[in-house]
Amino acid sequence: MSYPGEFHKVLTLDDIYEGEAKLVEVNRYEILVVNINGEIKAYYARCAHALGLIEPNSFDGEEKIICPVHLWEYNARTGESINPEGSSLFPLDVKVEGNDIFVKVPSIPVSEFKVKWFGMYRQRGVINEFGVNS
Repeated sequence: MSYPGEFHKVLTLDDIYEGEAKLVEVNRYEILVVNINGEIKAYYARCAHALGLIEPNSFDGEEKIICPVHLWEYNARTGESINPEGSSLFPLDVKVEGNDIFVKVPSIPVSEFKVKWFGMYRQRGVINEFGVNS
């Protein structure tokens, strides 16, 4: 997914073990970084359903990220929703240079990002204005 932003160093590989997740904040963006068998992924740490914060313990250590608010399940490798289907976490670009993990953080204010990203779901009928499946 293409979006305007800049890469920021968020962690090192020593900071996050396989099967572990970390929550970091950059420019008011909450970012969930997960290590799936050595593959590093990052997502905006808000559920597409009701903007619930996705905490590190939401990652099962293998394949799923489960929102603690209403138990929506996401594929940890892709961010696509599993249960229910039809939405996704917002994936953030990641690059690893040496031991350093960098995440591309959107350059627009987080309040504007929420309106654009979650507004997309309302337009498609996935969620209504209250964050509930239609």
